[in-house]
Amino acid sequence: MNSIIKKIVTESGLSTQEAWWLLESITQKQKETLLIQKYECTAEEVAKIDESIKKIKDESIPLAYLIGNVPFGELIINVKPPTLIPRPETEEWVYTLIDQLQPHKTEITSILDLGTGSGCVALALAHAFPQAQVTATDINPQALALAQENADQNKIKNITFIESNLFQQVPQRKFDLIVSNPPYIAPSYKETLDKSVTNWEDHGALFAPGKGLELIEKMIKELPNFLSSTKLPTKFVVECDPEQIETIINLCKEHNLNGHALLDSFGNQRTVWAS
Repeated sequence: MNSIIKKIVTESGLSTQEAWWLLESITQKQKETLLIQKYECTAEEVAKIDESIKKIKDESIPLAYLIGNVPFGELIINVKPPTLIPRPETEEWVYTLIDQLQPHKTEITSILDLGTGSGCVALALAHAFPQAQVTATDINPQALALAQENADQNKIKNITFIESNLFQQVPQRKFDLIVSNPPYIAPSYKETLDKSVTNWEDHGALFAPGKGLELIEKMIKELPNFLSSTKLPTKFVVECDPEQIETIINLCKEHNLNGHALLDSFGNQRTVWAS
């Protein structure tokens, strides 16, 4: 196995962990099983490994699209191009939020996720708070179809998907918690991103005008019309670029929200939390 992993890492540029994920996907066996059994790949599996390495090198295809799914906390989320691939940074803040709100579980009856993409954020919250009804929106029907597929696969029923540009098609009601991982990358940064991102993932889910802030600004202006009076420690979380933090906190203040940034495990201020 070590020689196969070394081959994948050397020829594809993947990390050792990523190489194991690829190998597990191709052999349909867990790492522990492969090591304990001293497994030898079949000729067909070696051919699939070589094909995957070629696609990574020549086409810059993301590993997640090759495998077809990613873990997200306790869930397995299917991914298909061009729907945005869930990132570890997103998974981190979502489960930090879940941990924070567990003592308030009975107070949470309604949750809104704006720009749900694959559904990962909304489904994690729906799974953690089964007593709540979750509404998840996206402007892209292709993303919504994938999100519904992920809901079905993970057997999550307390969720409704709506095709909507932010709040436009959301029923006029109040939500205890509103979250979003919207497009927030400034278009000027496009040339700095890896080809595995710009060649494969939906630019509409990555980039936003106004230095990446246009959608977040629209969202925050509408928040007071959709937030309930429930006294949770956090009522709104938005993922963003660290350079946008100060602007977003000031926007929150303008709309009677008390916002603060949270550091992720990489040392970046990746989210604004507001109450």
